[in-house]
Amino acid sequence: MTWLRTAFLLIWSLISSLAWAGDTAPKKLHDGWNTGKPSDAGFDSSKLDELTKEIRDGKIVNVHAIIIEHDGKLVYEKYFRGYDQRWGTPIGIVETSRDSLHDLRSVSKSVTSAILGVALSGTHRDAVDRAISDFFPDKKNQFSDGMEKVTLHHVLTMTAGIEWNELSVPYTDPKNDEIRMYYTRDPIGMVLSRPVTATPGEDWYYNGGLSQVIAGLIQRETGMRLDKYAEKALFGPLDITKYEWLGPSIWGDEVSPSAASGLRMRARDLAKISSLYLHGGKWNGAQVIPEDWIKLSIQPHVKYIPWGSSTGTYGYGYQWYPGVLNGSNGIEVVRAAGNGGQRIFVIPSLKLSITIFAGNYNNFTIEGDRKIMQKILAAIKKDQ
Repeated sequence: MTWLRTAFLLIWSLISSLAWAGDTAPKKLHDGWNTGKPSDAGFDSSKLDELTKEIRDGKIVNVHAIIIEHDGKLVYEKYFRGYDQRWGTPIGIVETSRDSLHDLRSVSKSVTSAILGVALSGTHRDAVDRAISDFFPDKKNQFSDGMEKVTLHHVLTMTAGIEWNELSVPYTDPKNDEIRMYYTRDPIGMVLSRPVTATPGEDWYYNGGLSQVIAGLIQRETGMRLDKYAEKALFGPLDITKYEWLGPSIWGDEVSPSAASGLRMRARDLAKISSLYLHGGKWNGAQVIPEDWIKLSIQPHVKYIPWGSSTGTYGYGYQWYPGVLNGSNGIEVVRAAGNGGQRIFVIPSLKLSITIFAGNYNNFTIEGDRKIMQKILAAIKKDQ
């Protein structure tokens, strides 16, 4: 009966391929998104089908969702099956759908930066030049020497110069300072008490603790925890009604959840935040984030970071990575990145924003985002 099994598998493969192939628009829902066909956005839909097939066949490993926006319309939306986690806890093989919440990991940092822009509103130009210690006067007895020279700009650009160990040990190691922070009752105090070992503004070093300081600043400025203020100032205007923002239980209800890695969202909702950075802070014509904050955030305040990516060459802005895509003849891009393959790519010159979910946590050798971006760029018709 082997031939019957073979025939069945061939027929099933054909049916499955027909289910996702073709030049069709994503489903129009009551979530604020307009949708359109890939061909209307200048894509060769057959090449996007090739991308879908490579993911389903496992040639691009453990990708869970891809969304492509072109100029305000969703033109590609696909979900896939694969291994997943919920903030470090394995949840097995998941059939991801448009209603699934997914870890953003360090893309949470970029969302936190967006929220800060709303919280500071018209005061942000002055605020970024203020010493970070000015925002936490009650913790002055905890500040390390030199902390008075560290500004909010330094915090946002990860150039604070404080002693921090996050890149040289894995996130599974309790010696990793971000992990250590999650076992500390006072995360803001922990970060601001670390020694200042380099001149602020000179050296870039990846530091999730600084993202938590930003969350604490938002809480001080607004009187609301990060997640609750996000509901009012960002999620509400974008009609984002389902999310989780996780943090360690030791922090209690009075401390904001993890700004470094704790946010979980649906793909179409994260794509809305991506869209804000494509459209100068606007969503369906309404200004959600100040345009000036968007411009400041995506400037390469740090011109080049040594922490490489196979997708391009990047600097660092306000918790975002502005750069140039590899193999693209100099196409500029703004990127957000999270452990496991969570990605946002905003490409203003092509009117594109791309959102990716994946489950390759703590495996930094897999280059799924590079392969995905190559396929997407290759699908753009040459006459566009």
